[in-house]
Amino acid sequence: MAVAIAALLGMSADITVQAASKTATPSKSAASVTKSKNSSSSSVKASTSSVKETIPDASLVSSTTVDEELPYHIEKGYVYTSSKLTKKAGSAKDFAKVTWYIEKKAVIDRSSQGAGNSVWYYVKSGSGTQSGWIWQGNLEPISEGVFDIAMKNSDYFKGLNVISMGDSITKGYDGYETLNNMGYPTWLSRYLDTDVLNAGYNGAFLCDGGEEETEGDLTPTVNAHNFKNYDVATIAYGTNDYGHVSNSLSDIQETLKQNIQKMKSDNKKLIIYGILPITRYDSNTNSDDIIGKGGFTMNELRNAEAEVYKEFDIPYLDWRKDTTQLITDSNHEYRLYDERLHPSAKTYQLMGREIAQFMIKNFPKDQIKTTKKTTSSSTKKTTTTTSKASSSITTTSTKK
Repeated sequence: MAVAIAALLGMSADITVQAASKTATPSKSAASVTKSKNSSSSSVKASTSSVKETIPDASLVSSTTVDEELPYHIEKGYVYTSSKLTKKAGSAKDFAKVTWYIEKKAVIDRSSQGAGNSVWYYVKSGSGTQSGWIWQGNLEPISEGVFDIAMKNSDYFKGLNVISMGDSITKGYDGYETLNNMGYPTWLSRYLDTDVLNAGYNGAFLCDGGEEETEGDLTPTVNAHNFKNYDVATIAYGTNDYGHVSNSLSDIQETLKQNIQKMKSDNKKLIIYGILPITRYDSNTNSDDIIGKGGFTMNELRNAEAEVYKEFDIPYLDWRKDTTQLITDSNHEYRLYDERLHPSAKTYQLMGREIAQFMIKNFPKDQIKTTKKTTSSSTKKTTTTTSKASSSITTTSTKK
């Protein structure tokens, strides 16, 4: 433009460009004014952006307490701090590794926020340190979807097939019904990030159950499986032998020995873990030192099982030495859902966590693989399966 004007005025282009160059540099005072204007403009914008739109409160229509707290994880959406649904505690990504237990179910009216009535849950984390409100459609059972809570060194179990054998506490019975994919084997599959077959059976015995024997007793369960197909096995029987039959401790020990020998003959490299029985509270009384139907106390039964595991150099989990005190005289009424023997859903998670930690800690060092641990999340909907035998049991038995 400046060149065109110069041409019309008969001036040289060089002079004109030089002049244009000079006028492009503002004076100090002009620059100061410009800076002041820009500063004022920024200030106005900041002031405008700081004014946030107020979200009207939602209204709580009704609320009911959930009978049993079951475990979920948040698949998407947000966790809100209150039923007003105006402040977010965080997103699904923020709580990706948190297990939520539903405590209340509520109907909330969001018409003030441009929506109608919907069902929301008041939830607490397994540790009890976090809580909030989540829309029902954003919660998913822990046995489904991507929920990566694999423990450190869980890669020891990568690609290994695990079978969990036991009675109703392995099966996932809470004293009233069998919880679907919420027993400790499901948690093992999550914490160890591997496949776990739940071969637990309600009412099963370690030794011969006599008239009360089941197809889920230790011997028929071991005979029904070829352990060449498994890399790891857990054994958790005994409480029904204490409370319902008259077999001696030597009978129980001999049966346990024979079955371990059969398992080892199937697979010499099979990794076996023993899990001793948890404390019972028949008639609201700690059974550890009370003589049961078999003529021995629960502590004597545990000691007898432990002797066999020691003989075969098998690591075993003894709940009496549990530093976290999973079940005690002071907490059994809420840790055991029937207040007597069978854990609640939340306690099953705690059991699964401790058993997984024990298994990792006692994994044979000569079988640890040197491959690097992967960090990708598993996309399997569930990593726990149920054996055909264990799925046929009814849930009406009062035995473990």
